[in-house]
Amino acid sequence: MAGKIIYLISDSTGELGERFTNALATQFPDDRIVLKKFNFVEDEAELKKAFSKIIDHGSVLFHTVLSRKLKKMIEAFGKTVNVPTFDLTGPPTDFMVKYLKVTPVWDIHSIHKIDDAYNMRIDAIEFAINHDDGVGGLTLKHADVILVGPSRTSKTPTSIYLAIKGYRVANVPLVPVVEVPEGFTRLKNDPRVFGFVIAPSKLQEVRLKRVAELGTNPKGYTDLDEIAKEIKWAGTLYEKYGWETIEITTRAIEETAAIIMKKIKKEK
Repeated sequence: MAGKIIYLISDSTGELGERFTNALATQFPDDRIVLKKFNFVEDEAELKKAFSKIIDHGSVLFHTVLSRKLKKMIEAFGKTVNVPTFDLTGPPTDFMVKYLKVTPVWDIHSIHKIDDAYNMRIDAIEFAINHDDGVGGLTLKHADVILVGPSRTSKTPTSIYLAIKGYRVANVPLVPVVEVPEGFTRLKNDPRVFGFVIAPSKLQEVRLKRVAELGTNPKGYTDLDEIAKEIKWAGTLYEKYGWETIEITTRAIEETAAIIMKKIKKEK
């Protein structure tokens, strides 16, 4: 089935428009929505190239360009080829100008400027990589967040997502047959630690996909009864050490990360 097309023109990475569009698409589960992006469109020549690839078959066009001139060109093009256009940045900016009495600089490069916040994110990403899957245990004291849980409970992707937000994250796998790291005793009741909880059937589903990719299946790794025991054991460990738990069975990584960030900010 052919999808309904949303075109997105951006003068930068296109992340803002992509996240906005994907969020909207979740509200139309019965329709297949296809996003086609044109990023780093900073001048008329690039814009015309994008125009040449846009067709009008029931499509719409979102844009996140800051240039007033390019905005007008996009609007004119939409009318010419009968493709509805929507400006994702203009109306919010005009709203702020009107009610906050502020003046925009219209500088696309200021969106991704290299400053202290940027350097902090880079540092956090490096920290997450160096403390993935139980590595770097001796420097856990420098972590903002420590994630623990059985294998394949989305600890690594959650770590990276939080790192992009500037949090230094370590994640430690819990394996019943492996002795609990000695340093855990120092983490008792530590508000930085979050234990992931997941339904056994969901974890089995995730692991089955993983072993299919790897072509190997360690004993008990995908057995539902063994997984249930593993999750129960992990829960006992969380309770023993007084760690906050997060149920992740039906949560997206972004939701899990949002819960963690909210709790960490409260502690601070």
